[in-house]
Amino acid sequence: MLNRWNKLFAVAVLAVALPVVANAQSSRVAGLSVQGDYIKDYTAIYSYPSQLSHVGNLVYGEFGDGSFDRGMGAVLGNLWDGRYGTWGIHMRQTTPNLGQSDQSSNPGIGSGGADFNTNNYQSFDIMWGKRMGGSSVGLRMNRSFGQSEWSTPTQMITVTLPDSNNFQRNIFGFGGGISFEINPQSTFEGSILWQSRTYESTANPIGGNTNVSEDNPTSYQLAARVMWQWQPNVMVMPVFKYYSFDYSSKVTVGAATNTANNTQKGWQFGAAGNWTLNQNDLFVLGFTVARNTVDQDGNVFVYNRASFDPRITIAPGGYKSIEESIYPQFFSALETHVNPWLTLRFGASQDAYVKTKAEPHVTTDPKLNETFTRFNMDMGAGVKVGGLQFDATLASNAYNRAGSFFSGGFPAFPKVTATYSF
Repeated sequence: MLNRWNKLFAVAVLAVALPVVANAQSSRVAGLSVQGDYIKDYTAIYSYPSQLSHVGNLVYGEFGDGSFDRGMGAVLGNLWDGRYGTWGIHMRQTTPNLGQSDQSSNPGIGSGGADFNTNNYQSFDIMWGKRMGGSSVGLRMNRSFGQSEWSTPTQMITVTLPDSNNFQRNIFGFGGGISFEINPQSTFEGSILWQSRTYESTANPIGGNTNVSEDNPTSYQLAARVMWQWQPNVMVMPVFKYYSFDYSSKVTVGAATNTANNTQKGWQFGAAGNWTLNQNDLFVLGFTVARNTVDQDGNVFVYNRASFDPRITIAPGGYKSIEESIYPQFFSALETHVNPWLTLRFGASQDAYVKTKAEPHVTTDPKLNETFTRFNMDMGAGVKVGGLQFDATLASNAYNRAGSFFSGGFPAFPKVTATYSF
């Protein structure tokens, strides 16, 4: 079935000849291999809600892989003739990462910049924005909630590593943003996103009642950027972000309660230049520096999924701290309209210096202190089909295997998004 859809998409690319509408999408951003903060696109509304009233009217679909990360939403600025602002509604199969449009992208860079929480029970995600002269404001409220209760108490519960509960928390989030003109060439955007992430698991195993729950539910992100029109064809975008996730837990067995503090934090600062080439092509070049950390106590609450690099082997007693420093990461991307109906793009990032440190709980366990480099590259394509703008990421060997399409070996499109603007 997947191969059939690959062929249909490829045939559409080859057969349709309609003008391309430049519409940024999560698949487009992923194909550029650039963090969305450093380019201008509508997916920025999730980190910068004040952008909502600037993206126009649109309807989008995230097609996922059939069983994960699918969604549909709309941004409507023409309701009530716009008197009450712009409204956005988002419906998803999987709750997106903090400040992101899906679960495929993360709030920070590096392996430690990930949002590990996963929730498949989104209730609602509503946004509102309004322009006020040279300024704009935006608000967002989202909720993801699931609960299961048994009439007969269960007899078994995992209390040593409550990982499945720890990383599948219910979410209630609220955020706001503001943007304003600094001068005719520059605009500032800032936001704060706050989420309460909770979970609770209670059972009655042999030995007495057991309750496992969060100890601190608060997670948040602070983000700010400036869009500076340096030259008629060059826009420079400095960006600063800070995020904090708290996965602290507590276990109560009878009258005894044990707690463990588990926090994940990170920051980054960088800047990128966006060059307009040949009127509607885009070249991006930039850098960022970042640091991601995990601090935790209690060797029964090992933060296994926060291993910042596959080379980190979990020590027998667990790690009390993990640090990842990136000084710096360089990134670059190109998007070109090959003809009036087809767009191709590719991008890459190079972590020129990555330092990873891991301190174990038990002094006799091995420490980790490693320095290395890291490279990543992605590719994508876009095509206009009727009123829909399709964007897709391409498999890493797509150009090498393009000739195998007619023999049934055409590579898959890992991510596809469609946008209709009006």
